[in-house]
Amino acid sequence: MAAAWFKGPVLAAADLEPAADEAVRQADALASREGEPLHVCHVLPEVLRVRALFPQLHEPEAAELLALERQAGDQVARRVEELTGRSGGQYAVAIDTGSPHGGILRQAERVHAGLIVVGAGPTAARVVRGASVPVLVARPSPAGRVLAATDFSDPSLPALAAAAAEARRRGVPLTLLHSLHVPLAAYSGGVTGFVFPSVTPALMEDARAALRAELQAFAQRAETDAECLIEDGPPAAAILNAGRTLTAGLVVVGTHGRTALARIALGSVAEAVLSAAPCSVLVVRIGSS
Repeated sequence: MAAAWFKGPVLAAADLEPAADEAVRQADALASREGEPLHVCHVLPEVLRVRALFPQLHEPEAAELLALERQAGDQVARRVEELTGRSGGQYAVAIDTGSPHGGILRQAERVHAGLIVVGAGPTAARVVRGASVPVLVARPSPAGRVLAATDFSDPSLPALAAAAAEARRRGVPLTLLHSLHVPLAAYSGGVTGFVFPSVTPALMEDARAALRAELQAFAQRAETDAECLIEDGPPAAAILNAGRTLTAGLVVVGTHGRTALARIALGSVAEAVLSAAPCSVLVVRIGSS
């Protein structure tokens, strides 16, 4: 069995929509494979509040909220059992209130989750911004290869290790991708400050060969076998194009840091891949700057 690329309970976000069904299915498969607990959370809109002072003045609202939470918990439990075949004692359901991503992150912290699984959609990017553990954005996906994008930085090795482990577990090839992006012009300042680099086909081919060799050395440092691919163009477009062309079953990307800025700005590459990938996307945080 391949080494696990996460440790700890698996938390699936369930909003009772089709995208969340896929998240629950994939979370169940990963939790079962690693022998980890499965937790499922559902976040209700925060339309009812019980004030800390004088709660007796809000007993009707409190009772209504409790009834709503019980009803939602029952619906989520039925859906989980239909999707996974688990019985009541084989998973846990939690109901939270507030913003969807805030509730998911609170529950992940509460259960010490090692992995968060969410359906594709606007909430996914917000969860990735705030998560301290890997996030799997689940989509229905073909049984294709694992595609991992890298910028050659040593901190990105954990993302590659996760991709390699998942490829071995699935019994599919691993493709390691780097994009070769040569801008048409660079601006160096001034009124006529555009510099047009002299890029010939021979120079581009030499660059691809050198980068491919560097990818192979990078894979060796990660102690994994991988097909090495150099794609032309901006990184996000290169990743998405390769994912479609190779019929990838999973795309793995990394995000940097846990600073306040990193929480606010996910990054245009990861954002584009999350929103438009043709398959599931695993986002691994690759730094702690």
